[in-house]
Amino acid sequence: MASTAVTGLIPAFFSMAGDGNVYYSGRLLWFGFLGVYGVVIYVVQMPWAAINNDFWCHGNATLLCQMECFEKHFNMAVVGLWYFFLFIFLANFFLMEFFIVQILTRQNNMKAIETISEVELGSMVGIQEATSLPRKNLLNIYMEKMLLFLYLFYFFSQLIFQTTFLWILVYRHLPLVNGSLIDCKTDTCQNPYLCLVRGTLEKRMSIYTLITLSTIIIVFCLAFFLYSAYHYLVKLGVLQSQFHRTWKN
Repeated sequence: MASTAVTGLIPAFFSMAGDGNVYYSGRLLWFGFLGVYGVVIYVVQMPWAAINNDFWCHGNATLLCQMECFEKHFNMAVVGLWYFFLFIFLANFFLMEFFIVQILTRQNNMKAIETISEVELGSMVGIQEATSLPRKNLLNIYMEKMLLFLYLFYFFSQLIFQTTFLWILVYRHLPLVNGSLIDCKTDTCQNPYLCLVRGTLEKRMSIYTLITLSTIIIVFCLAFFLYSAYHYLVKLGVLQSQFHRTWKN
């Protein structure tokens, strides 16, 4: 089951979060969001587990007519969409983690190679420093730009997905369980039936919980987007000024 898979992933999240490597600001916070997101999805889907039994039609409605009315009312996936957006949230985060590790590993490898070259040159250290300093600054500028674009793309994509998810929750899922009577009439069942979804209070609370979580993630995405843009643009400006001063000297 999907809920079992989510429960099994939570220990792995905390294991990765506790490895001591802080590649960027707020890494532990986003790992915390992963765990909270998985737990919330696991909990809020419980009131929807027996949604078929909670749908009831008044009158002499046959099982076929009741099923058709159910399919007509719930004309889009509910819990399935929740797990789909959870998968997008996880995939987006781990893809960012993968590319960040690749960029930083490449940067560290190039720094190690340059250090070994400087040691091997011995007496030509001064000449090597003079010729390699512009190259180092240029490499740092390139790496910082890649990290900036990666961070901005990650937060922007999370912002788009969570905003879409929030819109679906508010305008598509919430009206399905507003507690009002459902006037149902299908091609097969010509007689109009009055149907009702039972346990709507718990179902609405589950949707409100997801709305709250999605709103919090959107706020943090905006904050981190602005912070990353400001922090790394300032850092890039410092590196570029050092690069220009080195070339002038």
